[in-house]
Amino acid sequence: MHNPCAGHGKHRKKELMEALAKAGHHAIYQSTKKRGYKTVLKNPGDLVLVAGGDGTVTKIARRLIDTGIPLSVLPLGTANNLARTLGFLGPPEEVIARLEGGKKHCFDVGVARGPWGTRYFFEGGGGGLLADYVQAAKKHDKKPASASKDHEMARHVSLLRRLLHDYPAQEWKIDIDGKDFSDNYILWEAMNVRSVGPALYFAPRATTKDAEFDFVCVGEADRSLLLDHFDARLAGKKSKFPLPVRRFRRLRILWQEATLHFDDKLWPRKRQRVRNPSEIEITVKPSALVILQPASAKAA
Repeated sequence: MHNPCAGHGKHRKKELMEALAKAGHHAIYQSTKKRGYKTVLKNPGDLVLVAGGDGTVTKIARRLIDTGIPLSVLPLGTANNLARTLGFLGPPEEVIARLEGGKKHCFDVGVARGPWGTRYFFEGGGGGLLADYVQAAKKHDKKPASASKDHEMARHVSLLRRLLHDYPAQEWKIDIDGKDFSDNYILWEAMNVRSVGPALYFAPRATTKDAEFDFVCVGEADRSLLLDHFDARLAGKKSKFPLPVRRFRRLRILWQEATLHFDDKLWPRKRQRVRNPSEIEITVKPSALVILQPASAKAA
């Protein structure tokens, strides 16, 4: 399942299929930009290999929930947050060479339920700064074809920093596993993987098979810490996320027209007006996916 636009289209169908054949795999090609990809997934074979960025991975993974069909990733995007956490690192040809001998692992999926129905998510969801960043990033997403991944990441972190400078903390009514965590937050995130957005490692110890998510929040008193964290990232320095992380299984919020995101999509997609605050519940669907992780480079 290939997004031919990922990575500025540098990885073409012919190259990927040749690498798969060389590794001894019989593969059927499908572009995720064609309508037929949904039909192909009804009879996906032994493994679904997704070549693309995080958006492409979640697009396909959503259709493999509870099927038992394993999924693997060729990271062709910019952030590749899912691939980073799952161990799909390196050029596509190297990942393909290490599929043989890979191990299957379970992967938890997030479930958000609200007035607009049910939405599955794989990286994380939240409100505040990162949700408004998702909206702003789409408006500013005019990247030159020659831009490197590092340059693209820096561009997005710079955008986040500009937004953070005078971003107002908002009141959020939040319940985590029965305990009140309501407060004024610049951002809050329910994270399933270690990084979010432009590879921001807000939950460095997150795992995807423990039936729990990580809750990350930034209040007004933490603004300078987050600014310093962004500055260190832009300077190319290593910087651990400076705030604590809390594990949870069930989170509830009262939604009052604030922007929410789940993975790289806004929810609801368009601005909605409601007469009364609406409850949104976020829970974990344990072991909803099967991931085939490639063998280590040494084992391969």
